Amino acid sequence: MVAGLNAGEYRAARSVHLGYQAPAADVFYVEMAVDKSTDGSYFMACGWDTGYFGIQELGKGRKVAIFSVWDPTRGDDPNAVSSEDRVELLHQGDGVRIRRFGGEGTGGQCMTDFDWQIGQTNRFCVTATVQSNKTAYAGYIWSPDQNAWKHLVTFRTRTGGRPLAGFYSFIEDFRRDVRSVQDVRRARYFNVWVRTTNGQWQPVTRARFTASGAEWESKENIDAGLVGTQFYLATGGDTKMSRELRSFIELTAVPGAPPASLPEPVKPSSSAQLQRGYSIPLIDIASETNRQVIVDREPGQYLGHPSTVLLEDGSTILCVYPKGHGKGAIVLKRSTDGGRTWSDRLPVPENWTTSLETPTIHRVVDDNGRKRLIVWSGLYPARLAVSEDDGVTWTPLQPAGDWGGIVVMGSVVPLKTDPGHYLAMFHDDGRYFTKDGRQSDPVVFRLYQTLSKDGGLTWSFPREIWHGSDVHLCEPGIIRSPDGKQLAALLRENRRVRNSHVIFSNDEGQTWSAPRELPGALTGDRHTAKYAPDGRLFISFRDTTFESPTKGDWVAWVGRYEDIVAGREGQYRVRLMDNHHAWDCAYPGVEVLPDGTIVTVTYGHWTPGEPPYIVCVRLKLAELDEKLK
Repeated sequence: MVAGLNAGEYRAARSVHLGYQAPAADVFYVEMAVDKSTDGSYFMACGWDTGYFGIQELGKGRKVAIFSVWDPTRGDDPNAVSSEDRVELLHQGDGVRIRRFGGEGTGGQCMTDFDWQIGQTNRFCVTATVQSNKTAYAGYIWSPDQNAWKHLVTFRTRTGGRPLAGFYSFIEDFRRDVRSVQDVRRARYFNVWVRTTNGQWQPVTRARFTASGAEWESKENIDAGLVGTQFYLATGGDTKMSRELRSFIELTAVPGAPPASLPEPVKPSSSAQLQRGYSIPLIDIASETNRQVIVDREPGQYLGHPSTVLLEDGSTILCVYPKGHGKGAIVLKRSTDGGRTWSDRLPVPENWTTSLETPTIHRVVDDNGRKRLIVWSGLYPARLAVSEDDGVTWTPLQPAGDWGGIVVMGSVVPLKTDPGHYLAMFHDDGRYFTKDGRQSDPVVFRLYQTLSKDGGLTWSFPREIWHGSDVHLCEPGIIRSPDGKQLAALLRENRRVRNSHVIFSNDEGQTWSAPRELPGALTGDRHTAKYAPDGRLFISFRDTTFESPTKGDWVAWVGRYEDIVAGREGQYRVRLMDNHHAWDCAYPGVEVLPDGTIVTVTYGHWTPGEPPYIVCVRLKLAELDEKLK
């Protein structure tokens, strides 16, 4: 017997729950109607593994809506949680009160007056936006008075980058004054939906009935089940149990369509309705052989996947590439005239023949202004070579750490945090990040970033910024916004079920937005972008657009950074060369000379029946613009 209770006496009605069967999602939508209530009642509609959202009757006629998100730490004292571990407040709606809570874990809580009525349909919507290793949760409630959605709050907490999962609803008696056991609380839950992380709406049709197990709660006067096509929960008073605990409840009829009226941020974006092709003009210069320069070709030898860097003299370009598809001995060549002619193969360290993956070359500068070149070679372990004399001599490839990955590095960009600071990004599918890595089932792709604070000589242990199995996002190509305040990473989609994607960072890579699908015009592999003198972007890639006359060819996109942010198609597309293979081409280097000439280099099956070789194409945007007239 619990201290303070007489035999057979309970302090509170038992809490009852519906545990919904649903996949991970970025939106959770529930409609709920309360049929019976009393003071000290919590009717929770949208619960997930990091928070919950619902309505309460406090007493004396006062009713509220409440939204809570937990800190990532353990314990019940909210004041004992360090500032970096606390839930962050990103948005506070009008009339919303914010406080810290404790006692059942700790976290952030919002409350607002909400005069709900018995029998009234209340609508709730929670969204999750993954931002690097954190997730921002926004709570919306339908206001009958305003006939509109109200954005109550957005909290952000450290989650490891997880979306919404672990969905449930409950009814709780928090009055707990013994008399409350005799009061009935009952609510219906219906039109329950999640939007999965790949953008598909899915109805929730199955739930498990569970209840709390505190000794001081009543035991038998609980129930759950169906009323027509609606789930219900009940507790307290003369409630009679009609089914066993932990049994499943399944709807006999599936909701017909996702909710039509949603909060503005939840409405299908243009990406969800994107064309599988594109409508912007296509300029074809593949037949203009006067623009093409052979960089390297060897009978019977596959040459592929080049990476380039332009030196500060505005005319010297270095190019590295493997003798083989991805892996193979690394070859180095140099052009001193902006890509018009190319040197013979240059001497490199002997162990460059052991490269296991596509090499990439980058310019880095330390905090003393010392310039160097670095060449990365991926898989496990990721290895790095350094030149302190603009590529005349090089160190052997040496492990950068006890880690690896694919297309190391997809991008290396300077940060504005301090001179000599760089961010590099790559991906892995489980096989190469560790020595004995292997793919999971289903295969999960992960994006990683690593930082250097010494001008590219050493790099931090990589931090995961995204993972997913619904789409396989990889090969990040990073662009900085024209005002310098934002980074955008364009991403290949390797499952071939969606368009390419983009993520954004407004804090120098500390956090990243959730991936967003790009238009068909920007769908491809291994995006490499540079700004032309007029501020437009030239982005080269392999065309993998679902419906395109140049699918599998080497193409480029011309438009503005603002087009990417707004999800627009851009200005036009260019076919650079015709690839005589279904897909194997175009890991391009792109450089812009001082006079505005764009020099772009890649590999491909340019001659039928022969292995790929390396070609350079030179052009100016003004020349392409003329072709539109």
